[in-house]
Formats: sequence, structure tokens, C-alpha cells
Amino acid sequence: MKPSILFITTDEQHLDTLYRNDMPYELPALRGLMSCSDVYENAYTASPVCLPARCTWMTGLMPHRNGCVSNNFGASLPLQLPNLFTEIKKEGYTSSMHGKCHFVPCPYPAVRPYLTQEYEHFRLYYQSLGMDHLDLQDDKNITMWYYDDCSIEMEKQGILAPYRDVFVTNKRAGELPDYPLPKETHPDSWTGRKALEYLDTCSADQPHFMWVSFSGPHYPMDVPSEYEARVDMDRDIPREYRDGEWDDETKHNRMGYFGTGPATEGASSAVNNASMNYDEEYWRKWRRKYYANLVQIDDYIGEIIEKATAIWGKDLYIVFTADHGDMMGNHSLWGKNSCLYNDVLRVPLLIHHPGQSEEKRISERVCSTEVFPTLLDMAGAEIPGNIDGEKIDEVVGKGGRDVIFSSTEGRVSVIKGQWKLSVNGVGFELTDDTRIYHEMYDLEKDPFEYTNLYYNDTYREKREELEALLEAEPNLMRTIFRQKTGPAYWFNNGKGTGYEVNGL
Repeated sequence: MKPSILFITTDEQHLDTLYRNDMPYELPALRGLMSCSDVYENAYTASPVCLPARCTWMTGLMPHRNGCVSNNFGASLPLQLPNLFTEIKKEGYTSSMHGKCHFVPCPYPAVRPYLTQEYEHFRLYYQSLGMDHLDLQDDKNITMWYYDDCSIEMEKQGILAPYRDVFVTNKRAGELPDYPLPKETHPDSWTGRKALEYLDTCSADQPHFMWVSFSGPHYPMDVPSEYEARVDMDRDIPREYRDGEWDDETKHNRMGYFGTGPATEGASSAVNNASMNYDEEYWRKWRRKYYANLVQIDDYIGEIIEKATAIWGKDLYIVFTADHGDMMGNHSLWGKNSCLYNDVLRVPLLIHHPGQSEEKRISERVCSTEVFPTLLDMAGAEIPGNIDGEKIDEVVGKGGRDVIFSSTEGRVSVIKGQWKLSVNGVGFELTDDTRIYHEMYDLEKDPFEYTNLYYNDTYREKREELEALLEAEPNLMRTIFRQKTGPAYWFNNGKGTGYEVNGL
């Protein structure tokens, strides 16, 4: 009998929330899974935002190669590409998806704060990707903006409007309201419940690929208050920030801190769109809700693993990861939009092999491109050629990835050894006067990325080496930086604005 595969994912989960032992809450299910899994300590996402990261899971291709570079613009996951569902199905598996897909750009300009709109064409597109069963809860915001399966059920119960009213219609800057409904109605509870109900229909004699995709701890910070009681904020670890760090005008995210331009989601929720206006009481409350959402999800993960194990026993792979991280108050930011810090780029990754009983720590660098071929290999499926990912054991066997790329619309990072270069534009559509920010960090001496070394000529050779890596990756910069006029020049002219010819 072929093994079954349980793939569990969260959205916007910071690495520390699972890998640190001194957090102010308990996650017995995920900690239990860690104790009998391969634990990848240096896993990076191929993209710092949802859709590109998820389409990389689905295809093993970097965003600039599958075309899915943005949450907002550009391509949906192309139907002609081999994906997890189509390829595993060829090996006789049934498949199911429970929770968030986000393989199609969200029509954010069409969002209306006072109503929930049609979403059926999204659902039909997802089903055309090859899954046999879908329970769609396509993000907590989507559930309030559009009629996915979860919001349809909430509407029938008469509870969708109160949810939307608190977190969308009547949302106030700088406030963190409580979830107004019973805990079992929450979207993450809905996803967990649907997965458990589906497991009741599964049998040991049919191999299955099951993807349970929780929307939390992604904002809004809407966790039911019962879970907050299980977080002891007196034990919280300190936020990582420095007074005066945003005085450096070469840093892209200073705009979010001071409210002078494009920002993380957190800054857009602050008074005057400036995260500098959050006080410590706000950060304490925000982090408590973020942690509590993980406690909530962990409860369901425990039940799901227990039930799946009862069905498939030792013929079960379990893979857990997150699409990307969250700033979580570090550098006085939350969210991920416009951020390229390792808070966002590094993700938890656990792989439990059938019958594994001990934890194995793996320090080699890997990328989320490895998820696709690794899951296919578990199912005995043929791995398509010309993809960017490799089976994760092969990557580790070669000493890990020498170079890591992570990109989305308007920004990209490249990491080699202890060095990291980030290129961040203001917006996706570039013109000749678009400001492009360049930041380079020594991750060994400066792991929290405070001191921008890009303009320090002492490090010119290293800077040029990292820039050459970006140039050498076919079509990466042309795809990520879409310009309205002129050639796709992205190198800085030394003043923080404009372009210079660079041979692209």
C-alpha cells in the first residue's frame, strides 16, 4: 500500500513561534510532531507573500518562472503546469484541500467594506487544478469580502455580518477588537472542523494526499478570546528593535514606520499609517492575539494528526510548514508587505517519515521549492524536469543551497553565505524616477539586519558579487520589476533614485 500524505500549512507564521523553547504558550501538537520529525532549521520561502509562495509549493518553480509573482497582479497558477494534485493523482491517490488556496490574485480593488461578494469563479478555478475535494476558506479577509465556502456557511447562520462589521466595516485605526462570535465559528476552527469531518470518510485501503491549509495567524488579529487566556504575556520574549534605527533613509521600511509611503499591513492599520504610533501596550496586545491564534490552530492540528494516524498508522507522511513569516513587532513592524527581513523569509519546516520516532535537526539551507518534488517523491510520482526544486534529501546531501532567492512583485532578496542583498522598489510599475532601495546585511555579525552596508565601499566586492547573482538568474529582475518606460534597469545610481544600464 502506498503511504498517505498529510500536508499542513499555516499563513504568516514566524519561525520563532515554533522553534524557540521560551515562548509564552504551549503548542503540544506541533511540538509533538517536532519530536518525531526532521526539523529544518534554515528553510526559506521562495516568496515573502502568499500567492507566489503557494504557487511555488504547487509547482516547484520560482515565482518568476511560473509567472505567479504577486498577490494582486499577473498570473493565476497556470493550468498547463504539473502541480501537486495532478501529479500525485497519477499514482492512484485521492486528494483533498481544506482551507486556503490563494492560487489566483485577489481582486483587492473590488473589495467593498459593506458587503460580501461572489466568489464561485475562484472556487471553480481551484477545482480545475485537480483536487478531488475542496473545503474553501481562502483567507480570513476573503471570508469577509467574498463568498467562499466558510462565509456561505456563516451567512446561513446569520453571523457573517457581525464578523465583517467588526473587522472590516467599522474597523478603526490602531484598535484590536475581540472576535464577536463563539470560538467554533472562527474561520480557522471551520478549516480544522472540515478536515476532521473529511477524515471520517477516509479509509486505510485508499492512499490519500490531504492538504490542510489554515489562514492564521495571518491578520486580522481576530482570535477568539478563550485562546488568549492560554498565553502568558509576562513570559513573552522581547521585541527586536533599536531606538533610532529608522533614521537611516536608505531603508525601505522607514516609510511604514514614519507613515510617509508604502508600508507593511501593520502600518496601514496604524494612526496616520505610521507604526511609530503604536505604543508598547498595543504591541503586547497584538502579539498575544497572534500567539493565541497559533494555540487555536495547534488544537486542531493535534486532532487532525491523531485521526489521520488512526486511519493510516505508520503508512503516513506528515509535512508542516508556513508560506512565509511575519515581522511580529520586530523593527516595530507587523505584517510582511514590503518586507524582506529574515523574520518574513525564514519559515518552519517539519517532515515526519512513516514510523519515525526521533527528532532530527538539519541545519543546511533549503528552499520552499523543495516541497513540490519532495511530496511527489513520497507518493512515488514522477518529478517533472526543468523545475527549480529538488528532493530535500538531495539538497541536504549536497550541503544545502549555496544561494537562496526570494521574490515577489517589486522586491527580491538574494542570500549567499552570511551575506544578504535586498532590492526593494516603491510599487510594482517602475518609471525612470522610481526610487529603488538597496540593503545589504552581514547576517553573521548583524543577524537582525540593522546596519545597511550597501553603500559602504568596504564591502563593494561582496555587493557586486550578490548583484551579479541577480543578473545571472534568467528573467528574474525583468519579471519582478515591471517598468512602464525604458529598459529594466534596477541598479542604483548611488543616490537612491533612477537606473543605470546594467546589461539586462
